[in-house]
Amino acid sequence: MRLTALRRNIAVATAVAVGAIVVPVTIAWSTSPGSSVAVTWNAPNVAAAPAASAVSRAAAPDTPRVAAAPTASRVAAPRGHHDHDSDLQPYPTPPRAYDFGETLAKLEGDLLEIAFFAQMIPHHRAGVEMSRLHLQRGVDPQLRTHSENIIAFQGFQIGQFTRWLRDWYGLTPRQAVQRLPREARREIEDLDEELAMMVAELREVPAGRRFDVEFARMMIPHHLWGIMEFLEPEARAVHPELRVASATGIVAQQAQVADLRTWLSGRPGGRDGRDGHDGRDGH
Repeated sequence: MRLTALRRNIAVATAVAVGAIVVPVTIAWSTSPGSSVAVTWNAPNVAAAPAASAVSRAAAPDTPRVAAAPTASRVAAPRGHHDHDSDLQPYPTPPRAYDFGETLAKLEGDLLEIAFFAQMIPHHRAGVEMSRLHLQRGVDPQLRTHSENIIAFQGFQIGQFTRWLRDWYGLTPRQAVQRLPREARREIEDLDEELAMMVAELREVPAGRRFDVEFARMMIPHHLWGIMEFLEPEARAVHPELRVASATGIVAQQAQVADLRTWLSGRPGGRDGRDGHDGRDGH
């Protein structure tokens, strides 16, 4: 597949050197009047992401507020490949995610928002499901905290986006798909299958440190996929609430990618200490 401007932008937006100074990044949002929730990731202290400027505007009520804006990891290597002398690579981002990002760039107004909701809601649901699996089977305390943060933040956005889709357009996520052009519908169907396969494959991984490694390898491309989908609504959504929420989603997932990449980089060869294997490819 050709190297598009979208791919280059993602590569630049998610590039960070391993070994950078690590600083905590806190993302907080209100859950009801008078109460709020905050989650924190450790992320490399590198130059602020381009999306951060959009977050500096005052967020609408019931919308996430961002305290800092890190950038995130380098582009994933092909599935199953790793360097035994350095660090274990994430799995690749699904090519169809790039296609859908380009489709979002072609849409405008209501269709852009509807298409975004139609795919981001199931995308976040899969991320929450994967994180719940990790809480059941993973053992690393840092990653378990990370999973709890994903469940909290993405769970919040699932409810937020579902409510906006209903209030603004009178649609459920499934109904939203039917409102879209054929190309977008086909891509969403393919991506939904990719999400189901990703969750199913993670379910097959044995509990323990091997599960920790596989979770990190799979969650990185999952987040990069999400960042791509947030780019267009962050810049061009009709509703300012969605623009702010998209900017927040970019910052949050960039921080998560950086944190997971740093964790993987500290596990030489990806060995789990039990069976000598690092993942699903059996090497």
